[in-house]
Amino acid sequence: MYLLFIKKIIQFNKVIKLKEYKYYLFDFDGTLCDTTSGIFNSIIYALDCYGIKETDIKKLEYFVGPPLFESFKTVYGVSDEDAVWLIAKYRERYKLKAAEESEIYDGVKALLERLKKGGKKIAVASSKPKVFVEEISAFHGIDIYYDFISAEDFKNNHSSKEQLINACLDFFGNPPEEQVIMVGDRFYDIDGAKAVGLDSAGAVYGFGTAEELENAGATYILNTPNDLY
Repeated sequence: MYLLFIKKIIQFNKVIKLKEYKYYLFDFDGTLCDTTSGIFNSIIYALDCYGIKETDIKKLEYFVGPPLFESFKTVYGVSDEDAVWLIAKYRERYKLKAAEESEIYDGVKALLERLKKGGKKIAVASSKPKVFVEEISAFHGIDIYYDFISAEDFKNNHSSKEQLINACLDFFGNPPEEQVIMVGDRFYDIDGAKAVGLDSAGAVYGFGTAEELENAGATYILNTPNDLY
C-alpha cells in the first residue's frame, strides 16, 4: 500500500512538472500587477460622467483584462461612439492615479528577477495602453526586467490578445512555439495563446477563476507567481 502511494505521488509530479521555456509573455493587469483600485475608481468616474451610478463590483470586475472598448460595449450596451467617449473620461482620471492605485503581486518581482538571471526573455502582452504599463512598472521597479512591451496606444483600443502576442513573437524573431509560454489571469490570455499555438499558464491569484482558466484550456494553473518556478 505504501509503495503504491509513493508511485502515485511520482506519477502526479510528472504530470504537473512544467517544462523549460525560454520566452515568457505576461499579461499585466491581474497577472503582474493588481491595478483594480485604479481601474474600478476610474470606471466609476467615467460612468458617473455618463450618467450611470455603478455600485455592482461584479460588473467592474469584467473590465480587468479585456480591452476597455469591448468592456464598455458588452457590459453597458453603449454605442461605439459612446464607448470611445467613456474611455477618454476613464483615462482622464486614470492617468493621474494609475501608479499610486496599484500594487505588484507578492512574488512577482522575485519571479521576474529569477527568470532574468536564468537567461530568459520576458515580454508584456497587455490590452492596457503602453504608457500606463511603463509608468506603473517603473513605479514598482519591475520595468528593468522586460525585453519588450506589446500594448495599446491611445489611437488603437481594439487589439486582440492574439495580435498583442504576435507582436511579442515578431520582436523575438518568431521562436519555436514550444519555447514560449503565455501567462495571464483571464480566458482572453489563454485563447490568445491557443490561437498562435502556445502553452499557457492561468494565474488564479488574479481575476480569473480556476474554472474559467481550465475551461479555456490553460496548460497550467498558477495559484501564486512562485508556481511558475
